[in-house]
Amino acid sequence: MYRVFNMGHRMELYVPESVAADIIAISKSFNIDAQIVGRVTESPAKKVTVKSEFGEFIYE
Repeated sequence: MYRVFNMGHRMELYVPESVAADIIAISKSFNIDAQIVGRVTESPAKKVTVKSEFGEFIYE
């Protein structure tokens, strides 16, 4: 279950990159570690690519 449900992360926020540093600073002011763990980018095609230790999977 830890791999399937990504239980290593306590909370994930999807925000514009311009506010990420402020959110990290606020978290650290409460002694809560925070970091950027990924990015979402626009694609001209309707597909999702997942890269993992098991290979690259493309869903169209």
